[in-house]
Amino acid sequence: MCGIVGIVSTKEICPENLKAMSDTMVHRGPDGEGIYIGDRVGLAHRRLAIVDLSDAGKQPMEYLNRYVITYNGEIYNHPELRLELEERGYEFQSHTDTEVIMAAYDCWGTGCFNKLNGMWAFCIYDRVEDRFVLSRDRFGIKPLYFWRDGKSFVFASEIKALLAYEHFGKPRPNLEYLNCYLREGPNEQLPETAFEGVYKFGVSSFAVCSRDELLEGRIPETSYWTVRPNLSSEAFDHQKLEEFSEKYRELLRDAVRLRLRSDVKVGSALSGGMDSSSIVSLVNDLHAGEGSEGRQETFSSVYKAPGTISCDESEYIDQLAQHLGVHSNQIEPDEKDIPDEHAQMIYHLETPPTGTLMSSWHTFKLVGRSDVTVTLDGQGADEQLAGYDGYVTNYVANLGLSAAIRECAFSGRSQRRRALKGLVIKVASLILGRDLALRFLEKVSKSIGFQALPLNQKLALDLRNNLITLLHYADKTSMAYSVESRMPFMDFRLVEFLFEVPAVYKFRKGWSKYLSRVAMRDRLPKNILWRRDKMGWPIPEDYWFNGGLKSWLDSKVLDSAFLQKYFCTQVNSYKNLSIREKLNLLNLAVWSETFEVE
Repeated sequence: MCGIVGIVSTKEICPENLKAMSDTMVHRGPDGEGIYIGDRVGLAHRRLAIVDLSDAGKQPMEYLNRYVITYNGEIYNHPELRLELEERGYEFQSHTDTEVIMAAYDCWGTGCFNKLNGMWAFCIYDRVEDRFVLSRDRFGIKPLYFWRDGKSFVFASEIKALLAYEHFGKPRPNLEYLNCYLREGPNEQLPETAFEGVYKFGVSSFAVCSRDELLEGRIPETSYWTVRPNLSSEAFDHQKLEEFSEKYRELLRDAVRLRLRSDVKVGSALSGGMDSSSIVSLVNDLHAGEGSEGRQETFSSVYKAPGTISCDESEYIDQLAQHLGVHSNQIEPDEKDIPDEHAQMIYHLETPPTGTLMSSWHTFKLVGRSDVTVTLDGQGADEQLAGYDGYVTNYVANLGLSAAIRECAFSGRSQRRRALKGLVIKVASLILGRDLALRFLEKVSKSIGFQALPLNQKLALDLRNNLITLLHYADKTSMAYSVESRMPFMDFRLVEFLFEVPAVYKFRKGWSKYLSRVAMRDRLPKNILWRRDKMGWPIPEDYWFNGGLKSWLDSKVLDSAFLQKYFCTQVNSYKNLSIREKLNLLNLAVWSETFEVE
């Protein structure tokens, strides 16, 4: 896991400026640095050594006296690809996945991306053809930003590196993006960012570009992967459930196995929910099978102080730790430290998030204090297995009428209102027809169209939208502490399988993620496996910001010259806003201060 920088210019590259850009990301790569200067091309790299810790893994790396790469990420199946390439005559000087990427591109061209199992963002410079290959992983786990002015094309893992480019100038706000942020929250799936002129390279995309195409902004991004959701409405079958659950468990186990490949110590982030608990359990199984010594290390944020215990999951964290015999490391955010921690979070997030992210932030802060460099985390399961209560609306709305009524009867307290909304959509569709019913109901709720989508179609939509933002949070909060976060649920083999599974096996009798609960039934304590009170790294923001941090929050927002200049309407209605809306304004105010945005 690393930080990358590149400059393609009409003029010679200034090595000192390239290094200064790279140095803004030392947290992404504290173990080494490297620079390549070619003909009006400069590449830089900050290294977090994970695989092949020797100097043979240094980047930018050259291969076949033709290719130069700067690369951020991990290709988990690189040993298998290496063997395949060696059979085709390719030779390697290191044990890194970096060399494998360049050999794979030389062998298979752009078809190589579908062979890679991992997370990545990289640029390969083909010196023979004077062409540039940009690529980003299927789910956008690894970031890749760029900026151009006609004379230079500059890319990097983080926006702050672009801001350090000698010709960038003063940062300006992208007001259209920021207005959308205040209305709807962050949109990391969009190509735009909060900074005017700074863009993101597309998720699951590649581009092979000439120098002129980069400089002129004619980047031919091509998507190489997408999911194809199963939209069938077949009836539930117990035998199929057992078959699906067995395959699910096998795929998840293998995804964990691949992500344990590392030359540094691996641990797990544990929230107390079923997804992270499943990962921890499978890691334990694999360690036991390999005869690994020592207990697995888990890392968690907890809330035991008065006023915050509604967000505390330590009961479940402690129970799992005792059940599996792992060593549980826990941290509790201190209210008085939140302003300083929040400022650091905004610096590393680079675009304003929703809320404060203090649970994720402190969990990785705790990992950063340990000797663990890699964590396996449970991100991504909810968007594939229908883990949020809101998905019950989609599920019920697309059942037969009698099945929809039964599902409403089984729904838990937190799901009941949403289940009934799905039933209303179903009944209205039977009476008025689908199209007329949706037009009628949209007068009551603008989101009704999304809530009426078949469950797997809605999950596929969220995979390409909401989840992209959550993966962005995971990358930025972990890399702030030089920690590599790996996500077994984002193994593309598992994702493709889960979108082939009919919706009837994901929701059943009021239970979300039914398939995964059945698959892990003999591996997790029952009160973790069959929890209904899903939390997922909750944060006591209401308590903090209506209490001891209220005056600080109010002053940061109401005294912000940036907010008064561009968002005076929202500031003037501040007292009537919810805590979430106030925190979005806070994030925007601190963002403008941090990056000195005019």
